[in-house]
Amino acid sequence: MEKWKRYTLPVILGIALIGTSIWGVYQYNQSRDYHTYLDLQFQRQFYDLIGHVENAQVDLAKAMVSGSTNDMAKFLNETVFQSYMAQEKLTQLPLNHANIRQVEKFLSQMGDYCTAMVNKTLEGQLLDEEEMETLTELHSYANLLSQHLIELQQQIVADGVNFGDLRREANRDLDAVNDRMTDMNLINIEERMQDYPELIYDGPFSEHMKDRKPRLEGEEIQRDEAIGVLQEAFSDQNISNIEAVGGIQNTAFTGYYLRAQKEGNGDGEEVAAGITKQGGHILWYINPRVVGDSQLDENEAIDIAEQFLQTLGYDDMVSTYTIAYEGQILINFAYMQDDVIVYPDLIKVKVALDNGDILGLETEGYLMNHHEREIAEPEISEDEAREKLTSAAEVENVRLAMIPTEGQDEVLCYEFTVQLGEDRYLIYIHAETGHQRQILLMVEQEDGTLVI
Repeated sequence: MEKWKRYTLPVILGIALIGTSIWGVYQYNQSRDYHTYLDLQFQRQFYDLIGHVENAQVDLAKAMVSGSTNDMAKFLNETVFQSYMAQEKLTQLPLNHANIRQVEKFLSQMGDYCTAMVNKTLEGQLLDEEEMETLTELHSYANLLSQHLIELQQQIVADGVNFGDLRREANRDLDAVNDRMTDMNLINIEERMQDYPELIYDGPFSEHMKDRKPRLEGEEIQRDEAIGVLQEAFSDQNISNIEAVGGIQNTAFTGYYLRAQKEGNGDGEEVAAGITKQGGHILWYINPRVVGDSQLDENEAIDIAEQFLQTLGYDDMVSTYTIAYEGQILINFAYMQDDVIVYPDLIKVKVALDNGDILGLETEGYLMNHHEREIAEPEISEDEAREKLTSAAEVENVRLAMIPTEGQDEVLCYEFTVQLGEDRYLIYIHAETGHQRQILLMVEQEDGTLVI
């Protein structure tokens, strides 16, 4: 009995120690998970902040270039919304608000000023020269803020800064947070704001086809016929072992999902395609192979893509916009009818710049919308349409284009490519009414043109 009592206490203490250790590990894991969650939330707030500032900058630029008071009011009103959303995201970050006061003030005053300008334009009044200069200055500082926030984001990623750590430091010692903020150049952004007084990689009108009914003709095909369609289209690219593995999904089309082997591709680099049941058209095609060093330039790649489309029976297609990245180039083609660009009839082709392989194809826009249209003659002349533009814009090019509307209709417009300051825009003037229908900002990059 005595011996049993002698070991009882150590056993109890040992069990308690083990229990405490388990509890401690559990609490540590809970705390770590919480701080990871907290950091992810703060990162999302920061990325949202950058997005809202960039959107405010673009909307403000569109307002400045707009020749219509209604459109100017629309873009200014969107600038107000983006400014206030950016301000909200900024205040939710774990930062000392004394050090971001100037940025908050700028975002608030940009929103307030644009609100005043919206009210003026809604009354039918044009902004005077001084007010336009103020908008130009606000746009300049919004651009500056956007650039520095992106640099700050890159520095945070490079330095491994954890927003959760900043929050914990703030709770203990705000001076420590200030030091970290200084190191991250946030204070430098503030100093630059002291004097302050919008990869579409698809080009314009590429998202218009949602919820439409396809304009397809032809008999329905079977699985074996779908395999034949793919074999014929890529007869010169050594595709073999084609099999139908299911149906295509997440689209208005019904069809077959095919997989195949391609000579030269590595393990796990199967090509895939979607073939429509009705008519047997290639809806999409993907070759995921690794691309080598570029050997072709943009014009050579466009020629390859044009020839490929012609072999598929797509004639009268013209390239509109391109974007190159990681040794490949994505080319957008639109249908041309009677010298009018028909943007709804869109096809995208991706070409490998190392050897000219077709890496991707998407025909959904074309198959959804294509038909021969009765295009009426414009009711207004090019010169009359030109008069609708702001006098500050320098016209570089003009052509007729058919563009989609939000009501799933199409309108004939004059497409003006204009320069305002250092930025280029596409402005669409209705060829019948003379009303301004759309403004798109063209962001020129080394690898292509981004249209917003």
